[in-house]
Amino acid sequence: MELNPGQHGIKLREIVFIRHGTTAWNLEKRYLGHTDIGLLPDAERELALLRESISAITWDALYCSDLLRCRQTMQRIAPVQAGQAQLDPRLREIDFGQWEGQTYGQLKDNPHYRDWIDAPQDVTPPGGEPWQTFTARIDSFLTDCLLSASREAYSGENMVPAIAVVTHGGVIRYAVSRLIPELGFWDTLVIPGQAIKVRLEKSKNSWVSNRVSFP
Repeated sequence: MELNPGQHGIKLREIVFIRHGTTAWNLEKRYLGHTDIGLLPDAERELALLRESISAITWDALYCSDLLRCRQTMQRIAPVQAGQAQLDPRLREIDFGQWEGQTYGQLKDNPHYRDWIDAPQDVTPPGGEPWQTFTARIDSFLTDCLLSASREAYSGENMVPAIAVVTHGGVIRYAVSRLIPELGFWDTLVIPGQAIKVRLEKSKNSWVSNRVSFP
């Protein structure tokens, strides 16, 4: 994917990718894609540190997966601005199909599952989402919302626009690998409730991206 800014784009922007808080299936290490379950009852406590770390930020744009666990996370970490968030189904986790809710232990002897582990780009879970469909919708989001937006798309509160994206682990891994090409999909470790910041800087006709410390 070419990281080409629009003709009227601004020269710097910072994106904070935030993984939703912990769910029961996360604790049980079950595959969780499109199944729409909420956070654990102690989510307020779990997300308190993250909420404090971003409390002074006025977000120029907020994007959020439309699934419940992400919407609940947004409400807890940015209660004042949560109502301004744009819900986008392109930010959903990959759909694991018939493997939703199952664990590695339940699937490890399934040859189809073993093939998928070895080559997810070539093998699709039964009834699930092909890798190419998953990546295409994230590429579409990155282009439309992060790489092509002009200054008018943001509130103008900050000299460098601050953008929050509340989404899922697989989405963050893929997005970071596309924005920072030297990073592979598995090179980014992202745990529930964690924030990862990427700075984009316009250089001639393309965006140069790098991960920076957060907060």
